[in-house]
Amino acid sequence: MIVNDWYSRSEQVLNEVAIALQGQHAFALHSLEQLATDLVLSLQQTDELVVEALSGRAGSPLTTNLVNVAILGTKVGIGLGYYGEELHRLALTGLVHDIGLFAVPNTLITKSGRLTQEERAVIEQHPEFGYRVIEQCGPDYHWLARLIRQVHERFNGQGYPNRLKGREINEMAQICGVVDVFDALVSERPYRRRLLPHEAVKELLVAERATFPREILKALVEQLSVYPLGTIVRLTTGDVGIVAKVNSRYPLRPVVRVDAQQGNKGAEGREIDLSVTPLISVVETVNPPAVGRVKFTNRSSQVQRSASKTVISDSFTALLESLDAIASTMQGVVSSRCAAMKESGADIIPPHSATKQSSHQPD
Repeated sequence: MIVNDWYSRSEQVLNEVAIALQGQHAFALHSLEQLATDLVLSLQQTDELVVEALSGRAGSPLTTNLVNVAILGTKVGIGLGYYGEELHRLALTGLVHDIGLFAVPNTLITKSGRLTQEERAVIEQHPEFGYRVIEQCGPDYHWLARLIRQVHERFNGQGYPNRLKGREINEMAQICGVVDVFDALVSERPYRRRLLPHEAVKELLVAERATFPREILKALVEQLSVYPLGTIVRLTTGDVGIVAKVNSRYPLRPVVRVDAQQGNKGAEGREIDLSVTPLISVVETVNPPAVGRVKFTNRSSQVQRSASKTVISDSFTALLESLDAIASTMQGVVSSRCAAMKESGADIIPPHSATKQSSHQPD
């Protein structure tokens, strides 16, 4: 399946659904069910659609959000062990999770300033709008209507519309909820720049850790990685490369292909597996993911190759985890020191930014 074809078909079908809802016309879910089936099949083969969802594709914010949440939510579901009909249901839920927003005035959705209390109340009714719309599609979809109603509920009881908490919320709804927040963070907004995926992951883990179950946040990090496929990163060696594979066991240590961007477009480059090179790590993200940068292989061939992989010892695993913990601690200390010196009026240039800032003239 061609990625752009599936993505474009999804946008087209969802735009038709939006027109039907806004005109108060009935619509069928058959086309969306087929899209959900095709999405599951695609993700079982490659992660190409995941990279597309993270690439900041242009289009209607509402439509692209529905498509992206379907892709990323299904990927997280795979990490949690979903399969068969259950996985298909999760993909379909993602495609329609915010369908009720099509019934909300567009001026509210696109408003760049702060919403009034009345405007927020209207926005927070969209899960109910969506629930009613899907209920009207027939008894076979009542399960879907119930999930849509719960996507904006939160584990700590601070969500809406019914302030459900904990296990009162269906797990599929919580998966779509956390991925919805993640997609919002990595998407451009009128009032802020889009975050890079590793920045969005950090924001989620810091700001949202009480609002979603730990196992779902863990699956999101493992499946999407701190550095997703197609991301350009800089290593401690000074090399700039492309994340070619994700190590779900070590989200901070992907496989990076270097030299492929340096003058020779046809060059394959060499791959560095950071999970077996403890003295090399990622310093920073240079550019967000893009589909064209990654060479995708069928997952069945990856399974065959994995049988010959080197077994990593427990001691080596402990070493990697210690190094990553030390790196995170050091980065935290540097950031704190930078903030303190900035407050005192002193100039300081973080080590990894020195090469970028040296080319700029002072104001």
